[in-house]
Amino acid sequence: MTDQAPSRPAPALAVEDVACRFGRVQALDGVSLGVRPGEVMALLGDSGCGKSTLLRVVAGLEVPDAGTVRLDGRLVAGAGIVVPPEARGVGLMFQDYALFPHLTVRENVRFGLRGQPPAARAAADDLLEQVGLAGHADGYPQTLSGGEQQRVALVRALAPGPRLLLLDEPFSNLDRRMRDRVREDTVALLRRTGTTALMVTHDPEEALAVATRIALMRRGSVVQVATGEALYRRPESLFAARFLADAAEIPARVAAGRAPTPFGDVPAPHLTEGAAVRVCLRPEALRVGPPGEGIAAQVARRTFLGAASVLHLGVPGVEGSVRARLPGPGPYGPGDAVGVTLVPDAVLVLPDEEAA
Repeated sequence: MTDQAPSRPAPALAVEDVACRFGRVQALDGVSLGVRPGEVMALLGDSGCGKSTLLRVVAGLEVPDAGTVRLDGRLVAGAGIVVPPEARGVGLMFQDYALFPHLTVRENVRFGLRGQPPAARAAADDLLEQVGLAGHADGYPQTLSGGEQQRVALVRALAPGPRLLLLDEPFSNLDRRMRDRVREDTVALLRRTGTTALMVTHDPEEALAVATRIALMRRGSVVQVATGEALYRRPESLFAARFLADAAEIPARVAAGRAPTPFGDVPAPHLTEGAAVRVCLRPEALRVGPPGEGIAAQVARRTFLGAASVLHLGVPGVEGSVRARLPGPGPYGPGDAVGVTLVPDAVLVLPDEEAA
């Protein structure tokens, strides 16, 4: 008898080769995706890339033209089967919250619990307590702030104990300060309740802050699935690198496993000889020091951000400016001469998708 490696739990959500077309628009093109139990996955991408359509297919609000959708191993779409939304055990939360203005906060939360035992209603009240809204239970949604309404909508979606919670741009209606706070509270509640969630967002910062893993979408397809850190530090395409952060790009061709730049050659061992590449330099890839250290550059502009400053640098041989981030105000200002060196681990060398 041989020892066997422990098997992974079956995914809470399994989407396999799903396609969906609206007229001439191919909204989804062979999408496959798995979400693990207890995971918060973000669908990230530009408007029109298919992320909301995929969410609606999972919810049962759209019927795919091809492929399958399984929840906890149960087939809910595909092969001639279409399980209606209300029978999927899925919670939905959209950006407009859709609270009933004529019902109290407590009545809104309990709306989906009709026919369930008193213990379910007590659990819903406990969720209101957890998000700090027990004192508003007898009030009405229109008396609440946007952040409080968002929390009511979240509790209402969680109250029936869904096997999967679907969130479509849930924080987009909030101002930045409120959005950050409500987002943190939401993630904390999802983790306390062990809820599996799939969230749509177009904001890379939001995806990085919230998600266990990120599925980056483009033109109806998933181009990369990874943790936020892996997607940021090791993007598999120029598109992914650009989407996660702005960077100065230097075109080059690989020679002897290296890509030449005005800052010196950088390693490119994973790319073929002669391949057209882009060397991407995000602000953290540049180290700025006094003149004589590294390549000579000049500060064109400084942007103060409070905890950090961004220097916009002119470098001979580089079209446009490159940016470097310094802690606090930093010692350099417009017109100053500086020296610039690269931080090797932060430099990205990726195939040039736009090269002929």
